[in-house]
Amino acid sequence: MGPPVSAPETFAPDSRIGLVADIGGTNARFALAGLTPSGEIATAFRQDMRADDYAGLAECIEAYLDSLGAAPHPTQGVFGVASPITGDQVRLTNRDWAFSIEGLRRRFGWERLQIINDFAIVGHAAPALGAEYLHALAGPAWSRTLPPVVSIIGPGTGLGVGAVVSGPEGHHVLPTEGGHVSFAPVDSLEIELLRVMLRRFPRVSNERVLSGPGLENLYAAMADVRGIPPILDGAPAILDAALHGGDALARDTVQRFALILGGVMGDVALVHGAQAVAIAGGIAPRMIDILDTAAVRARFEAKGRAQALLTTVPIALITHPEPALLGAARLMFDKSA
Repeated sequence: MGPPVSAPETFAPDSRIGLVADIGGTNARFALAGLTPSGEIATAFRQDMRADDYAGLAECIEAYLDSLGAAPHPTQGVFGVASPITGDQVRLTNRDWAFSIEGLRRRFGWERLQIINDFAIVGHAAPALGAEYLHALAGPAWSRTLPPVVSIIGPGTGLGVGAVVSGPEGHHVLPTEGGHVSFAPVDSLEIELLRVMLRRFPRVSNERVLSGPGLENLYAAMADVRGIPPILDGAPAILDAALHGGDALARDTVQRFALILGGVMGDVALVHGAQAVAIAGGIAPRMIDILDTAAVRARFEAKGRAQALLTTVPIALITHPEPALLGAARLMFDKSA
């Protein structure tokens, strides 16, 4: 499935229609999913909603559905949600939204509502991603076929971590909360950065560093270590200044962010026993030139006695515009997902 399209005639007249969604801490992304006349999975009526504008997920869904006009009405839903899913009650990790899965299904009269972790849903997209949606980074070439175990990691509003395990019986997705593993500094600068952040937080996880808010934390800590005031506000401003503004503190912060991400990717690959690592999330595509370097690759492999296990592991950036919506649509209509 390629990028979402918006023509009503996309769906076959007899296709069931579903609502697919990627519910994050900052944005909620929606589309309708169905089958084309030729039987392919397609999405249409894609729309992004700012989570700050709505009291809860139900209100956000209602606003999206109200905007569709004469579009076909969904009878089922598959959502990826930035939260661990342990039962009927769901509370987002980085947003004060909570809901009952069954209550939401009944409210909208759907036949089915499946809620899974947001990075697990990206994992369901991975088997369907063609080479045009995978940008290989420094290191070994990406395999033409999906390796048996692929780690997926992505810095966005939080830090998502998951894995896809493939075998003769198909693909299995492993959801995790690996973003909350403790941050492990590897040099004197990172030790100082950790000391600064420990004055603000009782514990520093990888997500406290490798996310949008984490980039802000890292920038403030870098300024503290250097004894200079932080003048930029927000991750977008820090990224812009690093990439285009010539700001030395912002540039060094983003470069350190990339190095730390490289190290964490190596940790995740070792934990999963992965043969490849795929990067998703909203931040990485903006800093591809900083990630695609020998320095980041070296940090990925720098695991002491375990280094040889990582030298053959490729890394690729997922460039599909909406892998979570693709994964949700595959879960809805593809029996192999």
